[in-house]
Amino acid sequence: MTRASQQDNDHDPKRRRLLRRAATVAATTAGAGVAAAVGMPGAAQADAGDNLIMGTTNDAGPATTTLSGAPALKLKNTAGAPLRLVPGDSIYPQVLDAPVGSMAVDDQGDLFVRAGVPTSPTNGWAWTSEWATTSVAVQPTRVLDTRSVDLRRNIVSGTLDSLGRLQPGVPIVLSLDGYVRDGYAIKGNVTVVGMTGSGVLTVWGSGTKPTASTVNWWTQGQILSNFLFTELGAVGAYRSVLTLQATASPTHVIVDLTSLLVGHPSQVLVGRA
Repeated sequence: MTRASQQDNDHDPKRRRLLRRAATVAATTAGAGVAAAVGMPGAAQADAGDNLIMGTTNDAGPATTTLSGAPALKLKNTAGAPLRLVPGDSIYPQVLDAPVGSMAVDDQGDLFVRAGVPTSPTNGWAWTSEWATTSVAVQPTRVLDTRSVDLRRNIVSGTLDSLGRLQPGVPIVLSLDGYVRDGYAIKGNVTVVGMTGSGVLTVWGSGTKPTASTVNWWTQGQILSNFLFTELGAVGAYRSVLTLQATASPTHVIVDLTSLLVGHPSQVLVGRA
């Protein structure tokens, strides 16, 4: 069910249509419960509630197809899945009234499942790289050290002072496109060193600067580190970026990468741990 290509805003946690679509889709169930055997000869009709017969076409019309029992369905075919649920124009919110075990395919080809027990059902899309986020550990990798000319190479926007330090109030943008393709988030460590006085560092993806801080320091000459776990953003052609901004005093910054959150491990471009 993984799509061959992702939308430009896949890196954004708000990308998931599960969150965007629920309150806006039209109220219709036409085609939501149609199931068909693909690439197999023969045809037979099954009324709503009847068993599906493999190797034949089974059409329940506009009714919801319900799977009962555990396990209820096992697809096994080296040439491809023998069962295809035909996408419907809309499946929400009608599926919320369907029995537990029901499933349907929306107009984008994603599988919605009503699971749980009848007294406490849950609803959601089937786990795929479209909806899931996977944390992939990598060998600790230094992606920024403003003390080193070579380790400033990933800075794609913003200016440092004459000593290579972040200037108060001046954000820099760090591209991680060489490490991950359309990444969602980063885990690692951020260190400040060589500051001239008290200050605050904030690290985020892109867009408006958050009011929260990532590291605080209270005097000059300190070396302080903090765990970093933040979303990645996008700026122009760069699809996986971090933005860093200091306040109050200049400081050198070091960023070490230890894990990337992605839709699929193949998006990770650096050595895995």
